[in-house]
Amino acid sequence: MSFRLTGLLALVAAALALLIAFADRDDEAVRARLEQTRRAFRFDPARVDGLIIETDGPAIECRHDGRRWRLVQPLAARADPLAIARLLAALQELPRGDVLLPPRRSGNPYAPYGLDAPRAAIVLLSGAATNRILIGRRTPLGDGVYVRQSEQAGLVRLDPALLDLLPTGADALRDRALLAGTPAAIDRLDVRGPAGYLQLARAEHNGWRLYQPFAARADSASVAALVEKLLACSVVQFVQDGVGDLAPYGLDSQSAVAAVLNTDAGDGSQVLVLGDPLPNDPALVYARLQAENSIYAVPRDVRQALLVAPDDLRDRRLPGLAPDDLRGFRVAAGETVLDFRQDADDVWRIAAPIRAPADADAVRELLRAWADVRLVAFENAATTAPPTVWSREFRLTPRQDRAPDIVLRVAPQPDDANACRVAIEGEASVAVAAPAHLLEFPLDPRPYRTRDVLELAPADVDRIRIAAGEATLQIDRDPSTGQWVPAAPWIDGLLAALAPLRAETILPAAAELPPAAFAKPHLVLTVRLRGASGIAATLTVGAETEPGGARLATLRGRDFVFTLPAWTVATLTPPETP
Repeated sequence: MSFRLTGLLALVAAALALLIAFADRDDEAVRARLEQTRRAFRFDPARVDGLIIETDGPAIECRHDGRRWRLVQPLAARADPLAIARLLAALQELPRGDVLLPPRRSGNPYAPYGLDAPRAAIVLLSGAATNRILIGRRTPLGDGVYVRQSEQAGLVRLDPALLDLLPTGADALRDRALLAGTPAAIDRLDVRGPAGYLQLARAEHNGWRLYQPFAARADSASVAALVEKLLACSVVQFVQDGVGDLAPYGLDSQSAVAAVLNTDAGDGSQVLVLGDPLPNDPALVYARLQAENSIYAVPRDVRQALLVAPDDLRDRRLPGLAPDDLRGFRVAAGETVLDFRQDADDVWRIAAPIRAPADADAVRELLRAWADVRLVAFENAATTAPPTVWSREFRLTPRQDRAPDIVLRVAPQPDDANACRVAIEGEASVAVAAPAHLLEFPLDPRPYRTRDVLELAPADVDRIRIAAGEATLQIDRDPSTGQWVPAAPWIDGLLAALAPLRAETILPAAAELPPAAFAKPHLVLTVRLRGASGIAATLTVGAETEPGGARLATLRGRDFVFTLPAWTVATLTPPETP
């Protein structure tokens, strides 16, 4: 019985839910109908493909061709889609006023309302449908205006704000934007001016390159700013339409400046030509789109921006030095080579002249120092100076698959020790770079190798021998119990310092050591590993680098010297026995 009751209650709940849903839907329908009745005109702006505005001047007609709005009358021109959208939206949102029915009498019943000869008319075209809105005179108190839709017998009194929607002329609906597209879609920019020809194109990885008047990397931020300025260029004044002779505007002279934009969509070029300043306003210059015969006035600073010198658009950075973008790099000076590579786990390793793990922080610091170098001058013209003898060659391997290596060649700059000469493969001219970091660092792998100079597993150590001053201490691990004999609790800290033993610094090969750096060692630590081979590692700790500071150290069989911090040396030194 209880199951039957439960099922009945579930059916009742479902029925109530359906009733509520239908009620909500009815409420939404009612709200929609109320919203429609609140509005003066019923139309869908998205379906409007034609707009005609008739006033006491020439009629203005706009048509949508499926892609964009265009002016048809009184002239053929591009229309401003935003201006038309704003007009249609404002017209749609006008609230309905009082509805009036003109008296049935002889003559024209609409004459008292100024609708026999309307002051203005708005025609909305949607396919074959035509919605003609007639605008008459103001109400006697001036607080409204009489309006009638041509297919309806009645008329309404609307807010006089309707009159403010009427454009004062065709120019109010003309598109003031000259060039279409977004900065990201532009993949080529050509500029031709009095100083010559400038050609830029987007390279791989969204960068930009100069191709004329010379081949070079371009500063992407500067090019993007120039493209954005062009796309933002808008008409300040519509000067003249139907122009055949361009000479009075300086648009066909040697002083004219032309900009050509191409998009990655392959939909053709947009050509903007900028001419002379306006005689009555030097802050404006004449402009023309190549596909049109109209003359516009635009801000003069757009023309000035296009007169940029090619060198000002160069990328002043050295290419390919971002640590996260590199898979490896190689520096060669004659027979001396310093080579770094990242393994499959993205860990930096020294590949030449030795094979050893690298200190990632040291490698990044080196790359950051190179990234601080800026190209400060360029030798674009031919020179009669002797050919440069390059001191070093840098080969940078990008992380990105199939990206070619970047090759730089570097030499000293005569008479300037703080600068160097740089040739970037693929670029036409030699550059002067500063500071001279590319020549200053030694091609010695030691400062870049990992500072973990020794790593032993504590469990594998079975003998420790320490010679400190005149005293020598040897401790062995009991193979049956694993305990140290004699017992020494401090050994755990010593073994922890060896897993791994981390140097404070690794000295370069050319570093000058004190004459008696290891003559009287401060400490000699020998650690033997268990097993038949009896492999051992011997650490020698020598003189202090400064009083109370780090000490010089070396490992037997290793060809480098390093320093250990004072606290590490203290951990490796057995405590004094009473």
